[in-house]
Amino acid sequence: MHISITGRLGSGKSTVAKIIAEKYGYEIVSTGTALRNIAASLGMTALEFNRLMTSDPKYDFMIDRETRRISVERAGEKIIYDSRMAWNFAVNSFKVYLYVNTEVSAKRILGDGTRGSVESYKDIGDAIAQINERMNEENRRYSMIYSVDNLDLRNYDCVIDTEFRSCEEVAELIMSEFASFSADPEGYRRFFLR
Repeated sequence: MHISITGRLGSGKSTVAKIIAEKYGYEIVSTGTALRNIAASLGMTALEFNRLMTSDPKYDFMIDRETRRISVERAGEKIIYDSRMAWNFAVNSFKVYLYVNTEVSAKRILGDGTRGSVESYKDIGDAIAQINERMNEENRRYSMIYSVDNLDLRNYDCVIDTEFRSCEEVAELIMSEFASFSADPEGYRRFFLR
């Protein structure tokens, strides 16, 4: 069974996925990296590319078909999806949502030097505005294309607020809950930790 991690921008999805990959031998499938690479190749920011995707869903469909294909063809392998929509497309995955409030998200993103020119912000206020706009734009797109609400926490098996937890703690919580879920998927009670 696979693990799909989604959540708010700056919630630690990619870092937590890397920790799980390194410690537990999982392969990461990251749609965010793919989207940023496509945006950069088109000379666009992540927000501009999200706007383009609203009018032309072919990029979403490409990535989503690939996610489903991987989840079916490689069902027995240790895969973790770092993706906004893998929870909806990966067959039989443990669905994790990482939450963080927007101000904390903006501070984390401003301190992250790996996002390059695809994500640039003038200051904390600009970062908050762009993060909220991008999150709302993405959710509108998902609602329009797939009729799902990516921000509805009832879609997930496990929801963790990452504001006061290290990425290592979050990774351990996920793996602990994943073990419980794997042992009894039908009897598993949704885990929600603020």
